[in-house]
Amino acid sequence: MFSTDAYLARLGFDRPPAPTLANLRRLHLSHLTSVPYDTAHTHRLSAVNMADIDVDKAFEAIVPTGAGGMCLELNTLFARLLRELGYDLDVLSGGTYLPGDTFAPDPEHMLMLVRIDGEEWLADVGHAGLCFTEPLRLVEDEPQWQYGCAFRLVRRDGFLVLQARTLGHDWRTTYRFTTTPRTYDAWEGVGGGNGPAILAAMRRRRRATERGQVFLTSNMFTAVEDGHETVSVLVDPAQRAEVIATYWEGRD
Repeated sequence: MFSTDAYLARLGFDRPPAPTLANLRRLHLSHLTSVPYDTAHTHRLSAVNMADIDVDKAFEAIVPTGAGGMCLELNTLFARLLRELGYDLDVLSGGTYLPGDTFAPDPEHMLMLVRIDGEEWLADVGHAGLCFTEPLRLVEDEPQWQYGCAFRLVRRDGFLVLQARTLGHDWRTTYRFTTTPRTYDAWEGVGGGNGPAILAAMRRRRRATERGQVFLTSNMFTAVEDGHETVSVLVDPAQRAEVIATYWEGRD
């Protein structure tokens, strides 16, 4: 069963925090650190509507175990937690950037818009690629720095586009979205019934660290620390096992 107390304990809180910006930052970063993204669990998703999440079952499988989950699961659970804590938010949708300078159809990705003290902040604990690890203020064309990485929102073709940049690299596009509030039934039919199979085609993992974030896509390991990005291919099984033990508790 979904448990706010157990959720908070997983995130390092011994009591419910007040719905402030400072606490949202702590909750967001702690979530990305302790509840990773992992496409190994596509069997839990409905092919009809991948956002049709059994919150109780998803919580039990993802949060207390630390095994992690995928975008729609993670952001659905986090939205539930934030609302339980008194945050005012909307669920938003978007489309992930794809090769060929195109985007997945909207809705595909899920994120949140949180309103605090007259300002609006983006929250997203469920993306597989380079993304903000603390809430991002909803403001256009203004770089926002987090742990050596820069993030910005630019407007393009009626969408807000999230871009990211590590030190020494150009801006890269992550996804686009609108601020139109969504309900979970908006994802019905996404992927034409093949959504879980598409996600399962390649194992992808991500989590935050004390100094940045790490990603493992098949055998390609990317580490971003203090804005410096390194990429390596884990050909040696022992090297791969070490990375998985270090960042994913040995779950392969």
